[in-house]
Amino acid sequence: MTPQLAVAPMEGVTNFPMRFWLHLAARPAAMTTPFLRVTAGQPERALPQMFAPELAELKGVLPYELTPQLLAADADNFLRAAAMLPAGQVVEINCGCPCPTCIGPHAGSGILAAPDAFARTLARLAAALGPRRLAVKMRLGFADRAEFAGLLPHAAALPLARLTVHGRTRKDGYAGAACWDAVARAAAAHAAPTWGSGDVVDRASFAAARAKAPAAAGVLIGRGLLRNPWIFAELRGDAPGPVDDATLRQALYCFALLNHLAIDAPAKLLARIANGRLPAFCGTDPAAWEQLAAALSALAFGAPFADGVVSPNVWPRLRYLWSFLRSTRGEALQSPRLVRAKSTAAFFQAFPHH
Repeated sequence: MTPQLAVAPMEGVTNFPMRFWLHLAARPAAMTTPFLRVTAGQPERALPQMFAPELAELKGVLPYELTPQLLAADADNFLRAAAMLPAGQVVEINCGCPCPTCIGPHAGSGILAAPDAFARTLARLAAALGPRRLAVKMRLGFADRAEFAGLLPHAAALPLARLTVHGRTRKDGYAGAACWDAVARAAAAHAAPTWGSGDVVDRASFAAARAKAPAAAGVLIGRGLLRNPWIFAELRGDAPGPVDDATLRQALYCFALLNHLAIDAPAKLLARIANGRLPAFCGTDPAAWEQLAAALSALAFGAPFADGVVSPNVWPRLRYLWSFLRSTRGEALQSPRLVRAKSTAAFFQAFPHH
């Protein structure tokens, strides 16, 4: 069985501009939103516009499957937010985030420290939503991987849409090797599709994951896509070849412009995508990325390739992506000026032109 290749949800990273950019680059089959933190007061009446526009303004426009993910410490709050989604939409509960600012009693990976609460919460949500509407993303436990044996049956007993297992505990964070044997155990125990997450960064690690968990229906890729956004096409075997530095520069410029528009003119960006006036796919084609750059620049600044001022909020996102990407590139992209850039403008000025 060939597993579905999916974008792992990463807080502050896989927002809509990143998801659309990854679609343009390599067409992953499925994606999950970063979690939306749900409390008694938020969201109030509707989900944020840019949380999951693929399910609203862009419904039916983009081909990938999108699963919205919520993080809530209270089942009632989770269900209130889930009711703001389209009828019948699958929704995922985050039981895996290890971030200290997110975990707490019954939130993120914190709920794994209380197996009874984990069981009650999942059972309540599954019953309220109905069969095959609740997806669960979880880790192996809170402090010890041995906890997984006591947690898994609570999820396996329910009619879930999907169970995703990240092969680490909350204590592990992102250190140490992910346990794909646990993904295999989950796939054997659960009738619903089981997906695995952790350490898939290239062909070799993908093959190793498949060998250990051959029944996994899906493989989530997180840090691997930050190192190589074209990894999905490469793992499918349909990538035409390596991405040269000139193409990468155009692609990163498009990434910056998409983030700028999502901040400064989200309605304009969504309308332009909805009406099909942007390239549908770029892959590794430099001409396609150049065409997209011209269209996005004109939308943002009124003229193709205009030297507009990109929102300062874009730079942290570009810098984070580049911190992973540059580890895979050659000497030409390791210049001190590029590495030490302090803004989006300085970054592209320092990026080699060909």
